[in-house]
Amino acid sequence: MIDSKEIKKITRLFLKKNQQKINKAKQASDLDLENIFNELIEEINANLKKKFVKNSNRDKLPHRRKGYTQKASINNHKVYLRTGEYMDGALGEIFIDMHKEGAAFRSLMNNFAIAVSIGLQYGVPLEEFVEAFTFTKFEPSGEVKGNAEIKFSTSILDYIFKELAISYLGRDDLSNEKSNQTTELIPDYDDYKKNSENAESVLKKFTSKGFIRKKVFDGNLTLITTENTKNETDKIKKIKSFEGDPCDRCGNFTVYKEDKKVKCLTCLHNFDE
Repeated sequence: MIDSKEIKKITRLFLKKNQQKINKAKQASDLDLENIFNELIEEINANLKKKFVKNSNRDKLPHRRKGYTQKASINNHKVYLRTGEYMDGALGEIFIDMHKEGAAFRSLMNNFAIAVSIGLQYGVPLEEFVEAFTFTKFEPSGEVKGNAEIKFSTSILDYIFKELAISYLGRDDLSNEKSNQTTELIPDYDDYKKNSENAESVLKKFTSKGFIRKKVFDGNLTLITTENTKNETDKIKKIKSFEGDPCDRCGNFTVYKEDKKVKCLTCLHNFDE
């Protein structure tokens, strides 16, 4: 399918680049003008060819990938949706697992998930799948439990693609809730700025320790806001020197005493706790 927006963009750039040549052709002959428009058509075809050739290559996911698992039940039928993401967070694959369903139906859903995953990796937009499969009707259908955004679905595919649309496309219009419940898991922003320990707890809640390896997770993912860093730097100016011992949490030699309490300027660890 030819993208009209892409053609308009190419045409606009071509006309801008060849404006002087076009003005001269208008004053010369129709043949010169025809040659210019032939060049334009050739450029459009060349650009579209590059685009389609690029999209014909499969963009495979890395061997170690991000994603999430969502468990829910549709009319008492358990469904597990697992996703795989590219490093930029774009969706690249899905897995669908039905609990205690017949072998034929489970196999059908597994193969359907593989087909969708291959389509995503070949550049088919998630939006196309969402438009095609939301509101499809077949059993099991009905009340959805275990998902904060979706309370009712007309089929498993309806539920799956509503969940993906809400999570990856921001399609709140498909949600049965007035507001995004996920934001309730994140502390208030003002409190988040004041207390870097809250920032660290949020990071631990939403980051996979297994994906980034436990050692890296524990040692290097303390999140400190700019406001906290500035405040602690102002405090440390009043102190003559650091203690000279490394912090047992982050390893930095930024341990100091304040009000008879030993703290670390880098990770804000309190040794008395």
